[in-house]
Amino acid sequence: MKELLEKWGCEFGQAEISPLEDGVWRVQLGAETYILKHRATRSRVWEEYDLLNWLTENGHPISPLLFTGEGAPWAEYQLGIYVLYRYVEGTPGDSVDTYTAAFAREAGSTLARLHLGLAEYEAAESFPVFEVFQEAASFAWPAVQAHAAAKFGHGLHDLEEVIGGELVNPYEALPRQLIHRDFHPGNLILRDGRVVGILDFDRVRLGVRLFDLCYLATAVLSGGFEDPNKRRKWLVFLKELIAGYGSVSPLTRTEEFAFLPMVYLIQLLFIAHFLDLGKTVLADKNLAMLLWIYDQQDFLRPVIEKAVAGQMGEAT
Repeated sequence: MKELLEKWGCEFGQAEISPLEDGVWRVQLGAETYILKHRATRSRVWEEYDLLNWLTENGHPISPLLFTGEGAPWAEYQLGIYVLYRYVEGTPGDSVDTYTAAFAREAGSTLARLHLGLAEYEAAESFPVFEVFQEAASFAWPAVQAHAAAKFGHGLHDLEEVIGGELVNPYEALPRQLIHRDFHPGNLILRDGRVVGILDFDRVRLGVRLFDLCYLATAVLSGGFEDPNKRRKWLVFLKELIAGYGSVSPLTRTEEFAFLPMVYLIQLLFIAHFLDLGKTVLADKNLAMLLWIYDQQDFLRPVIEKAVAGQMGEAT
């Protein structure tokens, strides 16, 4: 690994390396700390490098990728692709109480500011398009429906009617732009309750901006779903999350209407993903989350409606 790190400079040969998780290492060079990550391909690294530099120049809490001595924002080593960036000091969001109103508003407003920045990026067309509706319909739905019917005798027919009846037409009217696509608490770094770092931009795509907000909401629910008290807290969290986002960039009425169906699509994608990996326990957990959210829809709809209406009032 030291031979790999020296591609960013000979001084890195003296660095101490420790694994954090699969494909991620902490690199300590004197008083400076870095994060080394393995990437599957180099195909999107240039686009990510340019975007991160632009976001940093425009005041967003981003840690850009570092150039190697070979003039690229990645290094090749033993058939692998690696990137390096400075470590952001602070506490990962998944290590704090994510169910508080303070976290919900901070995370929501941070995402809204990021979306405003991403919407202004002039090279957005260089990124691939991500269509969550098509992904769910073609990849996720058949697998999830078959699994639910075989294991639980639940055909999900009511859910199918809700998604088909309430999202097909509004989906095309939803605002589209560059989105983060992996905006969960673990990719936020906080100090004193404020977000000081946003991580992992390798999944950025052109897509429906509502996806990121709904993805964050389901990620928080997933972190405490087994706890009935946290499930109750999540209902309040959702209201505060939308309020935080709307304090910077109000949602449209179409986004309000599509919020719950978008959550359903995201859950379908997660279930299908875990089924594909053979991780049936995680697939069943996400299926339980999906059915629980669907059962709460009569309560959730007015909560979402009031939150969106309130942010529009603040904006005016």
